[in-house]
Amino acid sequence: MTRPRSLPQGRRLLRGSLVLIGAAALVLTGCSSAGQGTSPEPAASADEIVTGGVAEVATGAEMPGFDPVKVRGVGAGTEKVAQVLDFLMDYDEVSGEITPRLAESMTSDDGITWVMTLRDGVTFTDGEPFDAEAVLFNLQRHIAPDSVSAAKAALAPVQKMEATGEYEVTFTLAAASGSFPLAFTWASSAGLIGSPKALADPDAFNSAPVGAGPFKVESWTPDDELVLTRNDDYWDEGKPYLDGLVFRVLPDLQTRADELVSGTIDSALVPSIRWNAIGANPNVKIVPVEGIAQVIVPNASKGAGADERVRNAMAMTLDGETTAKVLFGGTEYWDGDTTCLPWATGSPICVEGSVYEQDLDEAKKLVADYVADGGDPKMTMTYHQGLVDQATYYQQQFTEIGLDVELDPVDIAAYFQAEATGDYDIFVGSGGYPYLFSRLYSGSPLQWGRVAYPELDELLLHARDDLTLDERNKAWSGAVEFLHDNAVLQWPAPYTSGVGYSTLLHFGESDDYHGSLIVYFDDAWLSS
Repeated sequence: MTRPRSLPQGRRLLRGSLVLIGAAALVLTGCSSAGQGTSPEPAASADEIVTGGVAEVATGAEMPGFDPVKVRGVGAGTEKVAQVLDFLMDYDEVSGEITPRLAESMTSDDGITWVMTLRDGVTFTDGEPFDAEAVLFNLQRHIAPDSVSAAKAALAPVQKMEATGEYEVTFTLAAASGSFPLAFTWASSAGLIGSPKALADPDAFNSAPVGAGPFKVESWTPDDELVLTRNDDYWDEGKPYLDGLVFRVLPDLQTRADELVSGTIDSALVPSIRWNAIGANPNVKIVPVEGIAQVIVPNASKGAGADERVRNAMAMTLDGETTAKVLFGGTEYWDGDTTCLPWATGSPICVEGSVYEQDLDEAKKLVADYVADGGDPKMTMTYHQGLVDQATYYQQQFTEIGLDVELDPVDIAAYFQAEATGDYDIFVGSGGYPYLFSRLYSGSPLQWGRVAYPELDELLLHARDDLTLDERNKAWSGAVEFLHDNAVLQWPAPYTSGVGYSTLLHFGESDDYHGSLIVYFDDAWLSS
């Protein structure tokens, strides 16, 4: 295992930011049983934290750049950009709470008028002030008429936004929404703030950004390497602990795994089938990614999926423990319990009894009854071509109950196209909160299953708009129960990859990385 690197002359290297979710994945939040595996090490005290060194992280694909209006999400650049620009707010996937980063707070009495208070005294690395006008400049770029920003929808509820103080921005919404601050977390690129002076030349900014985050860009060679160095003027005194951070693009899964085991890199996504093998190395920890899970969606608007008997039969087919053994190489890191998927371990949204027990006899009878009534059991399963092992396994299981499932592997563009148009019989992918609303609400063009459920829509609106977190969580739990009772979809397993990281890589005093969707490296450090 390599030791923390010193900074070579003429080149400062930093080491890593996690959030390494594949391009086909969606981001979620919640309560699953995936967070098993390696026992946590004792927490480090503040005087044990080692400063300096370089961390390296392997990613599977390159991003389009640092301009926030071009950032598409976690796994498509957010994890890199966040180290340089930072977010206004953060989101805790277990509690559901939204917490401060560059903004100190965001409050509202009625859910319509929201006041964001920014940190005083923060500056961008070009010396420009981080203030209300800077935030408004950035947000106006997202909502401009010609903007193609992925954050445009998140800001659509805003009727008015204005600077009501040097470090205060006030938003007025068209209707009350208790979850509006989520727009300024990693759930949306709206929370990434760049220097207005640097953004005056957006093309230059895209490759040489200026932010107020813990790191600065030293160099970027697309499809190869991004080198970041410490921001000595970062607002959180004493951080970052690392001198540098490097993101390397390594598309090949085997190469990433080999370099992780050898100690060449400090963090990388590891496919689930290799968790046990790689996790057996004493120098590597494996942590399943929480808040996101695999999903199987029958199209309820046509064909066999339109018959509730078929959907119920599919829900009764899979057994979690068998799935763990086949797709995860065993039950060491995931025990096969799907109760809380896709939510993160410990989430109050979990609902006991929200999972169908395997009953192959009943599943076969339901399909046989459907066929006896003239139903056609043929279904096409559409999935990203990288999920061939998962799709083949699911095909075999559904064939056993009498369905005739044909596999339809597609590239990433066709995958998103199928999801957006509903052109599938069975859709296999991944998903979770906070993007789950858009996949379940009938008014969304991305709705899974393609059938409107007024009761579910009502629950989802409460889950999005109720003013207190407890009320929103209660509504989400109601939605979970509805999805189960109507066999709308299945969460058969956690996300197909987990984060593998060196035992030399730590996070803060508590060393508490537990599989979050995005990891900030301001408190990461390397031991000897």
